Amino acid sequence: MAKCRECSISMGYAESQAALQYNGLCITCHVKDRVQTKIITAKDPALSSTQRSTENMFNKFQDMLVTTESTTNLRIKARCGIVTTDFHYEFKKIPVMKRAWDFLRKKPEKKSDFLQQAIEMAMLELKAKAIRLDANAIIGLSVDYIVLGDLKRNGLIVSLVGTGIKI
Repeated sequence: MAKCRECSISMGYAESQAALQYNGLCITCHVKDRVQTKIITAKDPALSSTQRSTENMFNKFQDMLVTTESTTNLRIKARCGIVTTDFHYEFKKIPVMKRAWDFLRKKPEKKSDFLQQAIEMAMLELKAKAIRLDANAIIGLSVDYIVLGDLKRNGLIVSLVGTGIKI
């Protein structure tokens, strides 16, 4: 049995054949990678004609309902289970010479909303785990973050917990 290069889940014959076109990734990890590319670059990644079949899965990521409410007026068909993820966000290491050169050229340092980007990446991982449980929504979402030592050197961990449900 073939295993996914990223999540190590066992794949059946058809999925392992599709994984050959997706760099050894299962369909869920491939779509997660596409969504991650879209978040980071703020544009849709290019698709080959064979990858268009994953568009349905991509739409599941885009359309998944995520709410912090634990008592919503949704008609819940089934509870699929607790979904958790921890995402370690590390700052990009910029070489000293590049920082010095930018300082001498008086080029301002780019400010990014790292907390928002870390939460989006963690949310992406949470949605991937919910889809693996066959859930189409997540309720009762709890977001926690922990700063590891010095924020700029070690980064932070974003922890998300929710309940995967079918509506």
